[in-house]
Amino acid sequence: MGQSDTETGAKADVRQGKSESELEDELGEVNMDELGNKVWLVKVPAFLAEKWKQTHEDGVQLGKMRIYERPDSSGSNISVLVNDTAENKDIPKEYRMQVSNERVRNMFIFSESRDPRAIVKPTSIEANKAVPMAITGTVHHECTVTPTYTDEYKRIMRKRVLDRHKNARKVQPMHSSEYSRSMLTAGADMFDTAQKKAKTDSRMARMERQDLMNLIFAKFEKFPYWSFQGLLEETRQPTAYLREVLADIARLNKSGPYVNTYSLKPEFRKASAEAAKAKASAEKESDDDLDIDDEDDFEDA
Repeated sequence: MGQSDTETGAKADVRQGKSESELEDELGEVNMDELGNKVWLVKVPAFLAEKWKQTHEDGVQLGKMRIYERPDSSGSNISVLVNDTAENKDIPKEYRMQVSNERVRNMFIFSESRDPRAIVKPTSIEANKAVPMAITGTVHHECTVTPTYTDEYKRIMRKRVLDRHKNARKVQPMHSSEYSRSMLTAGADMFDTAQKKAKTDSRMARMERQDLMNLIFAKFEKFPYWSFQGLLEETRQPTAYLREVLADIARLNKSGPYVNTYSLKPEFRKASAEAAKAKASAEKESDDDLDIDDEDDFEDA
């Protein structure tokens, strides 16, 4: 099989009228003047990479890097601070950099003088043209950048989840004449069928996502840990739909004393606790007002 592939490749070169040596001459040499430059290969979150790609100017400062003498609890002593500007208001500003490979071998950064926006098909003439290439550096460290778990990060992630599931549908009222006309057009038999189906599916009718999230928050205010079966019985929602919503606001504990139970994610747990505290405070004020009214009635008597 390998011999057949080699022969096919050789025939393709012959059809183009170029020998292997001629193809090598056309490709030319790789410029290795900057081979000694030590560079870091850094992996960043997708949303941060997309934000940086929107900057088309050269020499723009994207942020700052700080190197500390002592590492933090995660073992990282390097932090990346993104500029606090209006363009970066919807992304976290503080990140930590973890060096995953301190001694990278045989990894280089290449560049070529071709428009990166141009789409070149492998079978086109442009693909066979010689393009000057150069090595712009040797990878010295391989790192990973992750957001620092701060209050700002939790607030942004919580807002992102809520905005993604915000109900965009609108309710449009219908006049009685239009409603009656549409019902007559549909026919009495179809109406009876729809009524029977509605009664059958009433137990598992899907709530609006935001309403279901509020209901789940209320359940976690009562108890911090819930099994999926317990939430299923309390919410009376379809199984797949409930799992989908839980994946956004809760996490499944896979170890410990509460294994196989759900608990709120930290960014939602704080908001839920504050809501419960405010509710308890409101109920207490209501009870105090009632006691004052009772005392006034007693004094009047």
